[in-house]
Order: sequence, then structure tokens, then C-alpha cells
Amino acid sequence: MTYWKPLVPAVALALSTATTATAAQTGGPGHDAPSAPAVPDCAWHPLGHRSSNVAYPDTNSQYWLLHYTVREGLTIELDGRYPDARYASFASYDASRDSFTGPDGSPSVLTDHRIAPDRGSHNPYREHSRPGGKFTVSVTDRATGRRSTLPLSPAGTPEGAEGTVIYRVYLPHGEIRLPKVTFLHDGHRVRVATCDDALTADRSTSARDAAGTGPGAFSTAGEPARPAFARLGGSGLYPNPDNAYVATGFDAPPSGQVLVVRGKAPAGTTGDRARPWPDPNARVRYWSMCDNLWWGPGEVVANPMPDGTVNTGCRTDSDTRLTADGTYTYVVGTEQQRTTVESVPGVTFLPLSAATPTDKHLSILRNMLADPGFAEAIQQVPVGSGPARTGEVMGDHYPRAAYCDLTTLTISGPQACPVV
Repeated sequence: MTYWKPLVPAVALALSTATTATAAQTGGPGHDAPSAPAVPDCAWHPLGHRSSNVAYPDTNSQYWLLHYTVREGLTIELDGRYPDARYASFASYDASRDSFTGPDGSPSVLTDHRIAPDRGSHNPYREHSRPGGKFTVSVTDRATGRRSTLPLSPAGTPEGAEGTVIYRVYLPHGEIRLPKVTFLHDGHRVRVATCDDALTADRSTSARDAAGTGPGAFSTAGEPARPAFARLGGSGLYPNPDNAYVATGFDAPPSGQVLVVRGKAPAGTTGDRARPWPDPNARVRYWSMCDNLWWGPGEVVANPMPDGTVNTGCRTDSDTRLTADGTYTYVVGTEQQRTTVESVPGVTFLPLSAATPTDKHLSILRNMLADPGFAEAIQQVPVGSGPARTGEVMGDHYPRAAYCDLTTLTISGPQACPVV
């Protein structure tokens, strides 16, 4: 049987979500005195494959987390500057670490091109302009009059519940300035300092989404089974609302073999610079293929190399070789097979884990911000669909996989490795 069941998280985040009150509560039940908000110890805990390799991160991006305690009347202001990057967004999450719809029906994600600039500034994701312009985002359940707001929590959330804002940046170009954070409640304004380690985590564009025990109980009968991709649903692992995913678990290829994955690539934006969206020449903002470990906290493959670099399991659209008709062919194998695989024209190598190459792995294909008219996008596949329905919707864009002898691949090329 093939591996295709959706992700089912079973372990909580490996990050502290505790908050501390930096000002004493001066009010309470039966009191009219205003009270200061409870605030986190610091703002923007880093999360990524270098700082904490959990939750199947895309190694082409960096994430920062801001934890808060839900309270009626609370507003969190984020004062920042537009980064020079392929993509950036803010998203808020409930206590189950899932995105949600706010009390007014608004989505809990604010993507770069939807963030209004402050007076006198410009948004490079709306118009051709230099990055660095200023913006202000409000995380609140109150009407503020501001255009750039995120819901604080779903309707009916009790006070004291946990909430999180995540700031995401994909493919940054140059320095990232993290937004300044201010908590406002009952007339009190409390500025929260940036975490000491917030900007010491991975910001590298050269290494171009929190923990679980694995993506579900997949069948192991008939190993190695032919992998088949299926549409993933909600995960409780802070999924990016702008992304949609298909994934498959697979057994490590037998000795002398590799796993070949082939499909038609969607047209995406390119590079690591901010540019206006929508783009008439692109069907998605970004896409990538990543190889991850099946068991454990959701690690993406990250193999240390003798020269001190890290060969990660993700390949972005810009790092993927395409044929003249826009088809990609990924070949998943060991680091020892890498040189041979990369000598084959038209293929892109993806590494198995060097530490545990014989363990089960998980392959994830992401589509970000698909054009509504792109009928074959992952976003068009009903959540939780199995391989048959997923392939029916995606058509030629569906990633098909098969094991193949490395010698056959080398001598006869990827076309000699039939995928269905």
C-alpha cells in the first residue's frame, strides 16, 4: 500500500510559550482600575532548520514567533519595515497552533502585498519601489480603523488562552529588520524587547513551516511501496495559510537505487527581491520540494558537509532544473550518490539523511499564493484528498514517483525511469 495519509501531530512545540507579567495587575473582578497587559519574556523567538529543526521547515525561509495571552481589549502593534525578499507575511494562530477566521470573518494571515504602508512610505509588494518602507500591523479583535489588522483569536476564545503570531520571510536579500512590538491594554503601552537570539539564527540565502512524532500511521506493506502524493490538511504545526501542500512518505531506496519524482513545474516568481504581486507572468509566488525525516520532531534533512556547509533537503523553484517544457525531475539518494546523480542532465538531486539514510522519509511539495485561475494548483485540491483525487485535479503538475536503478538513470537518463 502507498503512503498518503495526512499529517497528524502528536507532540507539543519544543519552544516555551510561557508569558510573564511585566507590570502588576491593578484591576480584577469587581474593580474598575485599568490593568497592564501580560507580555512575553521577549519578542520573536527564532524558528528554522538551524535554530530548531522541527515541524518540517522549508530551509529557504526563516520564522520568528511572538507568543501572547488572549485578553479582551488587547491590541499588539507591530512596527516594521518591508524586507527585500521573495515573500513575507504575518499570521496569527490559536491555542491549537492552527490558523483561523476572526470574529469579523477575516483570515488570520496578512501577506506582504496586503500590508498598507505608513504615510510617506511605499510597499514594494504593491508597486515598484525600494524596500525598507515603514508599516504598522495591529493584532486585535477590536475595530481600530487601521487597514492592516490580524485577528487576535477566534470568536469565543476564553481569556488566558495561548496565541501566537509568526513572522515569515522567504528568500531574503540582505538584512532583515524585525518589527518593534508594543502591547496595549486599558491605556497601558508596554514595549517588548526583541529576543537576544532573534537575529543570530539562520538568515542565509545560500541555505536557502512545532513538533510531532511523524506524519501519521502509513502502511509499510510491500516495502518499498511506490510512493504517491496526497493533499495535506491542517496540522496543528503552525501551517502557513498562504501555502498548500502535497506529501508522501517513502522507504529509503534499496541499495543501488534512487527515488525519482517528476512533474510539471508551475510558473513562479524568481529571485530574492521584493516585487509587486500579483505577477502576470507567474501562477504561484513560490514553490519548493523538501525531503524530511519521517519519525521524530519533523526534521528536514540537513547534512553537514566536510567543507562546513550544510546540504539541506529543500530545493526552491530557482534551484530546480527544468526541461524545455517545464518538467522537473528530482532524484532522491544518498550523499555518496550525489556526484553521479548530478552528472545526469536535467535532474535535481535531493539528499537522504546522511545520519539515517535507511529510515523512512517524507517528501513535501509546496505551492504558495496560487493564482485563483491556476486550476491545477495544490490549493484547488480538496483538503485530505487521496492520491487519485489529488492527481486528477493537478494533472501534469502532480508529482509522480518511482524507484529506479542508478545505473539505468545514469546510462539512459531519467526518461528510462517510468513514473505513473
